[in-house]
Amino acid sequence: MTFIDLSDVEGMIGLYVEFVADERAECQNDPERLGVVDDLLAQLKSMGADLDQIDLPTTIQKLKGLHESVGYEFARDPVMVHLSDLLDEIEKAGHI
Repeated sequence: MTFIDLSDVEGMIGLYVEFVADERAECQNDPERLGVVDDLLAQLKSMGADLDQIDLPTTIQKLKGLHESVGYEFARDPVMVHLSDLLDEIEKAGHI
């Protein structure tokens, strides 16, 4: 089990990216889900490259934008549920 340091936003996002990558490997037989997960993973990787250059409120807004960009039919997908949980944890920990 991985210890999650709630004060390390970049670390939490990094763990989430790993989770999405793992989920991508699991959905090879579901082309619709694969497309959603692929797109999300690409956007997360792009955002991750800039994390040290953007402030936390901007990071949160970008994550919220990713969450809102996925169709309703995937709202209960594990990658989206975990993204919502990630946002909640960042906000609860008082990082905004």
